[in-house]
Amino acid sequence: MGTNEVIQKLQQFVIEHGLPKTDMALFGIRCPYCGKSDRIRELEEPDELQEGMGPEDIREYAELWMNLTQSAGSLGVCKFCNNPLNLFLEEGKAEGLYG
Repeated sequence: MGTNEVIQKLQQFVIEHGLPKTDMALFGIRCPYCGKSDRIRELEEPDELQEGMGPEDIREYAELWMNLTQSAGSLGVCKFCNNPLNLFLEEGKAEGLYG
């Protein structure tokens, strides 16, 4: 499966499962796609998602997560444009996953 396919699957998974479960905006981090700086949310790591998800869903999310977090950083999503992002919290920036 190509990188863009993995990104699309993650995007669909996030929408279908209402992720992230914790709704806390990361103010000041700008979405590289739409430019919003008040709608970025950090996605939970797979081991943090036990409630409300079956083992199959968690396994699928873990696979997607591991395929996309090979570099330093974590994953997030812009809740305005629904695009998944690579987050670099220490630097206070987000990068698009689509290359």
